[in-house]
Amino acid sequence: MSATQVGADAGTGIREFTIGFAAAELDDMRRRIAATRWPERETVDDDSQGVPLAMMQDLARYWATEYDWSRCEAELNALPNFSTEIDGLDIHFIHVRSRHEDALPLIVTHGWPGSIIEQLKIIAPLTDPTAHGGGEADAFHVVIPSLPGYGFSGRPARAGIGPAEIAGLWAKLMAGLGHDRYGAQGGDWGGTVTTALALADAAHLAGIHQNFIFRLPQPPVPTAELTEAERAYLAEVAHWVDVEGGYAHIQGTRPQTLGYGLTDSPVGLAGWITEKFRVWSDCGSLSSS
Repeated sequence: MSATQVGADAGTGIREFTIGFAAAELDDMRRRIAATRWPERETVDDDSQGVPLAMMQDLARYWATEYDWSRCEAELNALPNFSTEIDGLDIHFIHVRSRHEDALPLIVTHGWPGSIIEQLKIIAPLTDPTAHGGGEADAFHVVIPSLPGYGFSGRPARAGIGPAEIAGLWAKLMAGLGHDRYGAQGGDWGGTVTTALALADAAHLAGIHQNFIFRLPQPPVPTAELTEAERAYLAEVAHWVDVEGGYAHIQGTRPQTLGYGLTDSPVGLAGWITEKFRVWSDCGSLSSS
């Protein structure tokens, strides 16, 4: 899969970026979906063993025969896409300026297993609030980067690129775009990066907003001193780590091993991600739709 970069700015190193996938690559993905070797059906009548077989087969059928990638590609390419190299990494980002010149620049960071596509719906209301019931003072110049290793950003060549390192990249990105004072927003890993950015570039940040704040309590916890609500929280965290946290452990410890299956099998990747989106949503059990 590929994309085209043109029009490098000699002064900033920022290049225009056009998304484009060869028909042969899309055909190969559809072939892989059609050739999926399916496991046996789960032995339970709920979602406790993971994404139900019937759901994944229906999703695969839709993906291979009905989903129109060209529409999504056109929507992305209708926006100003760019790429720039920061500390040896190619960083892809969308940069939409508001027609209101005094708008506050805002960098928005996605999480896992998300992407910049999740943020497309917020661009128009943020950059053109007067057309969406707001006022000129509500306007933002929006910057939406792809995290390293995600989407069209480059993959780090070494281990250890975490939220603090990414926050440093974002600070350099905003400086390179000429944004001396800006805000930051993030969710999931994007929220963690946003927190790190507040520490790394506080002199230039007007403020941050997060829709993800998560911190595991550090043992030992003096349970006798906890309120009932705090004990309930700890119990919920323990349940999450025990039942829902397996994916994070293997991704954090054996990413290369996991990568063989997720890279080779589109349906394998879809199943891995579908479970998380369903479990983390408020739409009921996995088997309910």
